[in-house]
Amino acid sequence: MARIINGLISGKLGNMIYYIKNGKQMARVRRKVTREPTAEQLQNREELKVTVNFIKHLVEFVAVGFPVSKRGYLNGLTGYNLAVSYNKRNALTGDIPEVEIDYAKVLVANGNLIKAIGPEVAMESNGLRFTWLCPGGMDWFYYGDQVMMMAYFPEQQQAEYIVAGARRGVCTDFLELSGVQLGQRMEVYISFVSEDRKSAAASVYLGRLN
Repeated sequence: MARIINGLISGKLGNMIYYIKNGKQMARVRRKVTREPTAEQLQNREELKVTVNFIKHLVEFVAVGFPVSKRGYLNGLTGYNLAVSYNKRNALTGDIPEVEIDYAKVLVANGNLIKAIGPEVAMESNGLRFTWLCPGGMDWFYYGDQVMMMAYFPEQQQAEYIVAGARRGVCTDFLELSGVQLGQRMEVYISFVSEDRKSAAASVYLGRLN
């Protein structure tokens, strides 16, 4: 399905594929493939399917966690695209039909901000308590960054998260969960985003609970 971005078309329309390159409208013919797919192609398709089935539950989070430059946006890039691309290349394990997400290698945010230092997570009666260190030697402007917290539930294919929580200088924040969720397996992550949303930190995997 095609969509319009700043007056330019991006996506499929009939037998044409429209895309944006260096801010210019481009198009190519979509050709029908009649050959049987190779084993490599089948593996690639399965890897993409598994990655998309994971990232589609985190769309709002990765939109903030993978900031896109103005040029990248004009070229059709989104945080979703970047998240899918990174995790497909770096966070999968296994061969078709047993391709799986390796949650310890997942990044749900990425960028050049300082990562969470000494982060920890603890389960409380109504959610997760996140803490991190705030060393005195850190440049003062980093303390304005806001924490990003996520708990992903693989069996339910659901996520609970906050994309702009407490300031880094507060050194703690809380992610509220339901009683049912607290009893489910979850994969937990933390990151930071700048006040202007133009930069983020590479997320840190805090492990599996339950």
